[in-house]
Amino acid sequence: MKQIYIILVLIMMVGCQSTNTTTRPTQHVAPNPKAAAINAAAGAEYIKLGEYKFALEKLEKALLQDPNLAEAHNIIAVLYQLLAKMDKAEYHFKQAIGRAPDYSEAHNNYGVLLCEQGRYSDAEQQFLKAISDPLYSNPAKAYENAGLCVDKIPDTTLAEKYFRSALKLNPHLKKSLLKMADLSYQNIDYVTAKSYVERYRKVAYWTAKTLLMAIKIEHKLGDKDKVASYILLLKGQFPDSDETLEVKQGQY
Repeated sequence: MKQIYIILVLIMMVGCQSTNTTTRPTQHVAPNPKAAAINAAAGAEYIKLGEYKFALEKLEKALLQDPNLAEAHNIIAVLYQLLAKMDKAEYHFKQAIGRAPDYSEAHNNYGVLLCEQGRYSDAEQQFLKAISDPLYSNPAKAYENAGLCVDKIPDTTLAEKYFRSALKLNPHLKKSLLKMADLSYQNIDYVTAKSYVERYRKVAYWTAKTLLMAIKIEHKLGDKDKVASYILLLKGQFPDSDETLEVKQGQY
């Protein structure tokens, strides 16, 4: 799964509707905005289940029923992104935003696509458009996405600013906590780096990567007992990992 978080907004509708399992672009479908919304929501659910074929069928039908449904364009764009069909993904993100310029979810998701393509400045602008919407339900994730993106430039100062803003809104964002731990370590602020690792551990399980980070931090702080404890944990839980090999070679 991609590093940067992709948000799917499900359209909450009451009731259900049966649809054909095979859809062709040339098929005539009568306009039906209500059914289109239901099919778009079903498509999003199929994406979550990993059933991409069924998702595409539902979303194609939704767009036949209502070509102006921005939510359907946004969701099918996410699907095409998962299918590595980036041109189609970008087309539908633009369609979503063109039909609903204040659609913050689409701005955030489009930013993810642009960042994956190395178009960091354009991506940042999309994230900022999402963040600027006072009604956007998840600005913390857009801040985190912005931080992850500009960190690739790399612009660590700006990335830290975005991660701090993300954590101010949502203190439990795992990626932001880890990136702040890493940035603090790079800035030789080992006490702060340790605090971010401890905060991360309260909301997520250890990984080989985070254990190696903890080992390096405690090594710099001179806590031999903690280092030994984390090494045992790393070797026990992730014996075949690259991080365990690094530790065995004394690279920490």
